[in-house]
Amino acid sequence: MMTPLNCDISIDPSCQEIHSPVTLEIDEKIAELQQSQEFIYQTINLEVWALVETMDRFMPGFWSRFLENRRKSLKQFIKQKRGNRE
Repeated sequence: MMTPLNCDISIDPSCQEIHSPVTLEIDEKIAELQQSQEFIYQTINLEVWALVETMDRFMPGFWSRFLENRRKSLKQFIKQKRGNRE
C-alpha cells in the first residue's frame, strides 16, 4: 500500500515508513542530483556567454545576427508545421 507523501507521523503512524533511513538517503541523493544539474546549467550558460563575447569581438554584431536568424528560422519552422497539419 502506498502512503501519502505529505502526512503527519503523529497523526498517522503508517507515515513512519516515509521517513525511513533508506527514504532519507534517496531524498539526499535526489537533492545532490538537482544541485549538480543546476551547476551544469550554470556552467553551460557561462560557456555560451563566453562564446558569444568572443564571437562578438571577432565579428561585431554576431549575436544580434544570430538571434535574428534564429527568429526567422523558428518562424519558418512554425509556419511549415502549421501547413503540415492542414
